[in-house]
Amino acid sequence: MRETQTVRAVVAVSLSLLILAGCASDRQPPVNSDLPHYLQLGRDPDGKLVTHYKVGNPYQVAGLWYYPAEDFGYREEGIASWYGPNFHGKLTANGEVYDMDALTAAHKTLPIPSVVEVTNLENGKTIKLRINDRGPFVDGRIIDLSRRAAQVLDVVRSGTARVRVVLVPEDSLSLKNMALDARGQPPITEMPTVVASPRGPVVAETLTPPVAVVSAPVTVPLPSTPTPLATTITSTPLAPPPTVSPPSSVAAAPIRRVQSGIYVQAGAFTDISNARRLEAQLSGIGNIIVAMADIGGRVFHRVRIGPMLDQAAAQRLLSDMLTQGYNGARIVEE
Repeated sequence: MRETQTVRAVVAVSLSLLILAGCASDRQPPVNSDLPHYLQLGRDPDGKLVTHYKVGNPYQVAGLWYYPAEDFGYREEGIASWYGPNFHGKLTANGEVYDMDALTAAHKTLPIPSVVEVTNLENGKTIKLRINDRGPFVDGRIIDLSRRAAQVLDVVRSGTARVRVVLVPEDSLSLKNMALDARGQPPITEMPTVVASPRGPVVAETLTPPVAVVSAPVTVPLPSTPTPLATTITSTPLAPPPTVSPPSSVAAAPIRRVQSGIYVQAGAFTDISNARRLEAQLSGIGNIIVAMADIGGRVFHRVRIGPMLDQAAAQRLLSDMLTQGYNGARIVEE
């Protein structure tokens, strides 16, 4: 009799464990319609919530390399475009169905999903969006909006607009935790530290001399109004970037070819996240370019301001930057 009771007890415990294991394997995050739109996870073709959290490996498109990363200090200004009917119903980079009427966007390097705040610099309109796709792979464009997001930001008619894109750390971490929780993984309880860019040079770089040497300096007439390239920089190198928007020709692609001319190079980094943070610190003082260079088999991301009008303008900006503590700044020519 006692043996029979023991066997029944063992069977009951085993069944309970099997039921719990089955529940764990089908675990899904709770659907909370009260959450903001940018914290609503997308669904796959079968209607299931997509709980993948994807950073991704470096990848190449049309000859350019892109480096996905968790960059909780991300901030960038450039051109936004939008995509709609031709992609509606197709799969995004994380496997969910693209809905052009949802408030989402595509980005080349930020984690999927993550949350960004996008501001249309031409009209001041701002909105938070969930990143769920990769793109746009067009030089100068930094984000691809869904049709609905483009409507809210008033970009549909023009097709493109100058915008500021800032990653929202708290909301991005919430989305990451939702995905981890759905997979039974422990959530991240603390915000990752955003490491400030160093003030001094990070790497030593020997620049090759220009191919063509001009025998005499070429005088370029200055405009009647002061050039924004030599305006006052923020009071300290690590202060938040000023609200003044840079000129309309700011380069936004993670990696791009630099046109010939005179530049002030602020720093060179092997980690593109550090280059992006320095780029954000310098925003507002001129046309900032982050360009890739392969030096001795190592890839460096060089942060440069320019091209400048002439050597005199470059020297004025360099003096201002050295005064502000950017000790690694230098003038270079392409």
